[in-house]
Amino acid sequence: MKMHVLLHSDIDDIEDLRGLLSQEEFQIHSLSKKEDIFREIAKGYLDIIFLGQCCSSSHKDIIQSITKIKELDPRLAIICIGPGENREMAIEIIKQGATACFNMPLDGTAMLEMIDRIRDKAQQRKEIYEYENALHDKYTFSDMVSKNPGMIDIFSLITRVAPYFRNMLITGDTGTGKEVLARALHNLGPSSQEPFIVCNCSGLVEHLIESELFGHVKGAFTGAVSNKAGLFEAAGNGTIVLDEIGDMPVNFQPHLLRVLQDGEFRRVGSTETMKARCRVIALTNADLKEKINQGLFREDLYFRLAVINIELPSLRERKEDIPLLCRYFLKKFREKIGKKVAGISMPAQRCLMSYNWQGNIRELENTIERAILLTTVNFIRPQDLPPSILHGQKEDIINHTIDELVKNHIAGVLRTTKGNKTTAASILGISRRALQRKMEKYGL
Repeated sequence: MKMHVLLHSDIDDIEDLRGLLSQEEFQIHSLSKKEDIFREIAKGYLDIIFLGQCCSSSHKDIIQSITKIKELDPRLAIICIGPGENREMAIEIIKQGATACFNMPLDGTAMLEMIDRIRDKAQQRKEIYEYENALHDKYTFSDMVSKNPGMIDIFSLITRVAPYFRNMLITGDTGTGKEVLARALHNLGPSSQEPFIVCNCSGLVEHLIESELFGHVKGAFTGAVSNKAGLFEAAGNGTIVLDEIGDMPVNFQPHLLRVLQDGEFRRVGSTETMKARCRVIALTNADLKEKINQGLFREDLYFRLAVINIELPSLRERKEDIPLLCRYFLKKFREKIGKKVAGISMPAQRCLMSYNWQGNIRELENTIERAILLTTVNFIRPQDLPPSILHGQKEDIINHTIDELVKNHIAGVLRTTKGNKTTAASILGISRRALQRKMEKYGL
């Protein structure tokens, strides 16, 4: 595994260090100016930097340099080379993020052992990255990503019904991916090459909704200067998606019910009956049963639509999917924007996992796109996230009791270990018996 090393040219006896490194498989780069060094680190390809800890360097200068390097690339190993006369200073440098400090003259054996450990860690990161990619492929289903058991059940269901259904209702909060699921149903069906048409019912003018969906003939009303096909006709043998079906005017609902029951409709102003050949998928984030009670939605239309009713969970109910979704959106926007962003730092990941995501997957998608655009390095940091997410994380922590935080942490570790209690107990630093007692206490 070839590694890239940057040498700070202010290092005393740099040629001795270069000679030592030449024994290994390294691509060696050398720079002296700090601004050039920082610019090179930001590119994200380096594995180790050897930083000169000169006698003239102040404690503050060295700490600032290490802090800056870690901001630019947190995975980069920093090895400080210097006279080593100040033990307290060396300890502080390690605390601030340096991997090691070496005195002059160099101990070649100790240096090569440290390099081997860095190489092993880099290899582990590579293996984890490949494993995560394999997981991503495993849990990606027709542009949807999830390992949540409820979502896996939904994937299985739509695979079974996609070839056969005529009408379907998909419910869920705003941003949970209802339209993406509808498109998956269309793509998995026998008419995947036919039109896929989305109509937002809340955006239709009430007195023109019939014309929009069923079409009209010339002279049917003022402004009807020619014949026009409606969306049901344009959809042909494909799929029409009626988004925000709960906002459809009550006085038009009997017309839609007739199409669903009899498969027939007429253009406005025409006596000719036409056949509706398309499949219908209705989407809503509203509680249709409550609307029925309020007299705002017809019960017979509801039952006609909800032959199959799929309810999508919110993102806060499937937080285990956040890392998978982040990886999916990273890949998507890297290709779309053309900007190389390797990943998300651990502090930023913790912020994303702690946030409540009221806007669900759509909010997460927008957040990742924004962060890719804003970051000045090759990964996403907390400062690249919206203030609302950083602030929301603090609120979430404040509003949870200690018991809730402990319960959520244990539940997360159990999900990671796929229910293996022995492994989970080891990660948590407690005995298996203690873990069992806590699981009983919290109902896990």
